[in-house]
Amino acid sequence: MTFCFSPWTNIDISPVGSMTPCCKFLTESYNQKFNIGEHTVHDYRGSAFLQSIQQQFRAGQWPVGCTRCQIEEQNNIPSKRQLDFERWQSHYADYDIEQHGFITASIAFGNICNLTCITCSPLSSSRWRHEYQTIYLKDVKNFHFYKDNFVQDFVQSAPQLIHIDIPGGEPFLSGVAEQKALLQHYIDTRQASNITLHYTTNVTTWPDPEWWNLWQHFREIDMQLSIDGVGQRYNYIRYPGDWNQIQPNIQRYLECQKLLNFRLSVSHTVSAYNIYYLDEFFSWCYNTGLPTPWLGRVHKPVHMTPTVWYQSARQAIVDKLKTSQYPEVQAWAGLVDNTDHSNHFEDFKHYLNEHDRYRELNFKQTFPELARYI
Repeated sequence: MTFCFSPWTNIDISPVGSMTPCCKFLTESYNQKFNIGEHTVHDYRGSAFLQSIQQQFRAGQWPVGCTRCQIEEQNNIPSKRQLDFERWQSHYADYDIEQHGFITASIAFGNICNLTCITCSPLSSSRWRHEYQTIYLKDVKNFHFYKDNFVQDFVQSAPQLIHIDIPGGEPFLSGVAEQKALLQHYIDTRQASNITLHYTTNVTTWPDPEWWNLWQHFREIDMQLSIDGVGQRYNYIRYPGDWNQIQPNIQRYLECQKLLNFRLSVSHTVSAYNIYYLDEFFSWCYNTGLPTPWLGRVHKPVHMTPTVWYQSARQAIVDKLKTSQYPEVQAWAGLVDNTDHSNHFEDFKHYLNEHDRYRELNFKQTFPELARYI
């Protein structure tokens, strides 16, 4: 049966303030949208928009906004819906969907970031703005949406909170004062010891001592290192990041695992640029002492999805993935084999050249195994 608890138990607040049931939810097909700059969390929780999504799940139907999870499950890739149920099912068992507020949340405190990752956009990174204006001829302003009463508004809709995801922008550069105020609230109310925190960081910025003083009160700190390639491929995808400069922070995070409430994880955004190199990335993680990376697929922009390549390239990618010693990598062969976004490949080539010109980079030198199919 198709059912997801997220419309009842979770709220996602994006880097530009959009409120949805989860980070995978697509709002394009919905007329009604909620933004923390214009609405309260309480407004969103009682909205007809959210109730309609809940009703569809009660009827065993996939809401149109949940296409991402639906596609992944059809291709035997664990979806966020399935992963969330696996992680929180003991809490769901005692959850009254009619009475309880949100127990988990993902809150990006703005879009301030110091990188211009090629698969990102100005919606999630302030540094993208000028390049986006130049190439796409559109403007997206830097976003800082939290009002003075945000903490009070949020905690009223999440009185029994157990977990917060804090993505970016870069979480240690964006909305820092508001983040720390929310954490201090849970420390003051003595709820912190029951709450886990999950950060997604680009590893370029080391948290100052005040963060560590706050974190010691919480049940668990899961620090997820977001890394999309190795060596020069990292430098290209995570422009203008420097592979050599993030190595010391990676080692410091590895050493932090001796802290009782600290856990380390890795995320890897799978795109047209790095799908061929998944095996290499897994080997690097294990050789470095990092845990098995979580793999998330690029959905937008569609011309950067890992399935945008023409058939000859997709076949080479499938063959490479199948030879991996890692089952998690092999599983992606089915998605690439069964999904075709090659009608967007000319856009991929066009924007690849535009970004290379703007950044003074060279795709063909950095990704020679894939460049032969351009």
